[in-house]
Amino acid sequence: MAAAQGRLLAAAVAVSFLACAESPPPRPAVQVEDAWVRAVAGPDVNTAAYMTLHNAGGAPDRLTGARSESAQMTELHRTTIDAAGLARMGRAEGLDLPAGGQATLEPGGYHLMLMGVGSLVEGDTVHLTLVLDVSDSVHVAAEVRPY
Repeated sequence: MAAAQGRLLAAAVAVSFLACAESPPPRPAVQVEDAWVRAVAGPDVNTAAYMTLHNAGGAPDRLTGARSESAQMTELHRTTIDAAGLARMGRAEGLDLPAGGQATLEPGGYHLMLMGVGSLVEGDTVHLTLVLDVSDSVHVAAEVRPY
C-alpha cells in the first residue's frame, strides 16, 4: 500500500508541475474581410487594394507589406491631409494590428498600392500575400470592383 501511495504522490506532483509550467506566449491571429481592388483600364497602370484586417489573437502584429503577381510592385501606402488641406500619399512603414482589434485599409487612408498592373475589370480576382511582423504571411483573394 505504501508503494501505491508513493506512486500516487509522484503522479500528483508531476501533474502539478505540468499545470504550473509556462504556457506558450499569446500569438496574433490575423484574418481578412471584404478585400477588394479598384478596377482600372490600360497597360502598366496603378491601382489600390482595400480590406479590413482582424487580429483575433492575444498578441499584436504589424502589416509591413504585400506581394502580388498581378503587379510589378506592391507597397503599403497612406493618404494624409496636410495643413493646406491637400491630400498626400506616400509609402508607410507598417500598420499596427492590436491584439483583439482591427485595422482598415480604405480609400483616403492606408491602402496597398499595386503598381504596374494591366487592366482589371469588375469581377476579376487579384491574389495578394500580406507580409506581417509576427504571423505567417496571409493569402488573400481580392475581388475587383468599380470605384
